[in-house]
Amino acid sequence: MNTDLAKKQLERVRDEALRREVEFAEVRYAAANHSGLMLQDGRADRVGAGRRAGMGVRVLSAGAWGFGSTESLSESDWLSSLGDALDMARVTASRLEEPVVLPEAEAVTDDTTTSFDIDPTGVSLDRKLAAVRGYEEASAKRAGDSVANLMTGYNDARQVEIVCNTRGTLVSSETVRTLVWHAITAQDGDLRQRSRETRAGQAGFEIVERTPAQELSVKAADRAVSLLSAPPAPAGNFPAVFHPSIAGLLVHEALGHNIEADHVLAGQSILEGKLGSQVAADCITVVDDSDVPGSWGSYHYDSEGTPGRRRVLVEKGVLKGFLHSLETAGKMGVEPTGSARADGFSHRPIVRMSNTMILPGESSLGELIRDIDLGVLLQAGQWGYVWCEKGQYTCHAGEGIMVRNGQLAEQVRDVSVSGLVLATLANALAVSRDFELDMPGNCGKNGQGMPVNGGGPYIKVREIVVGGQA
Repeated sequence: MNTDLAKKQLERVRDEALRREVEFAEVRYAAANHSGLMLQDGRADRVGAGRRAGMGVRVLSAGAWGFGSTESLSESDWLSSLGDALDMARVTASRLEEPVVLPEAEAVTDDTTTSFDIDPTGVSLDRKLAAVRGYEEASAKRAGDSVANLMTGYNDARQVEIVCNTRGTLVSSETVRTLVWHAITAQDGDLRQRSRETRAGQAGFEIVERTPAQELSVKAADRAVSLLSAPPAPAGNFPAVFHPSIAGLLVHEALGHNIEADHVLAGQSILEGKLGSQVAADCITVVDDSDVPGSWGSYHYDSEGTPGRRRVLVEKGVLKGFLHSLETAGKMGVEPTGSARADGFSHRPIVRMSNTMILPGESSLGELIRDIDLGVLLQAGQWGYVWCEKGQYTCHAGEGIMVRNGQLAEQVRDVSVSGLVLATLANALAVSRDFELDMPGNCGKNGQGMPVNGGGPYIKVREIVVGGQA
């Protein structure tokens, strides 16, 4: 379905919703062309391509939400889904404890697109497979007999989302995203070490053509092999410096989910009741910015048609605000932040992060470590986990570098840190002027996946629990 036809059908469904006197209705068309493939140890483990399109409609009636969706592109089926949404709202309203009241929002009309050089939907699977195979072969050659397992993947998507609502908003957004990654497990006897590198952005197949194996798969291989000869990290409490990739994990996993307003309203955030309070050291300023050009987590409009923007969440340690949808903004009496995103037409918009980062400061890495007698630099962030209600988190680093007498010393392996979110942020002593926003990923929440990015500067922390070998 072309964009003009989709807009006309959306407007007719919206007009029918107005005729039925709903308080609010939002009708969305979403379509995606996508392809993906993965090699494992030289074998094509997964190869595929496809297209999916459909419409989702959400109505607010008698203070209650109703939602319906269909993969059909027929206008009659769209109107039928509107009827389903109205029926759901009526049933929900009879059991409603607190009616939903939405804030005022200015109507917007706009069409936006992603800039790219090579449309990935026009690149053959054979060409994509050849590129991925080249990455894997370069890694295997570099790692030699140390290779235990190789995995290399590629994904792209060209998506269109059109949002039409009863307040007069009609916006369309076309995005193109491309991602390539390589993971290697190296082995020496019973010891295994894993390393991964990813490159991704709002761009086309040029991401692959501009990323040589030396910067992706060979880099991962070098790290994995070198870790085989590295001693395990010591366990205990140490001063620490977080690489920007670890800062990205921390700000997303440990702080970001706590700053989503739906978690706050549900009593699942440690930041509940702390607006305007000091929640971090003065050197910590956190923003979520969906306007970063080309970044994996960027967008012009959210799935409610609200413009995306730069949102200051923590400023010099003080909690300034939360990420909001229309509904959560109405409940808290603030303006929506354009943070409601839906994974395709069959899901409702929920509060999500975009590009979440800690802003840089003035120090160099050398200045951060020069007064540390014994500590650790954590880098190559891999994964993290947070228990929002308790504020507990764990971040695993792919690599550690010991700091001894103010100098970077030996490499260490199997290193992770854990602690309480607010305690760690309060213990931050300084941040560097060096900055990276390069932790692209697909964040899961309530059964929906969403492209996000994270990053920051190097962060010096007074003391943190390091997991390793005692």
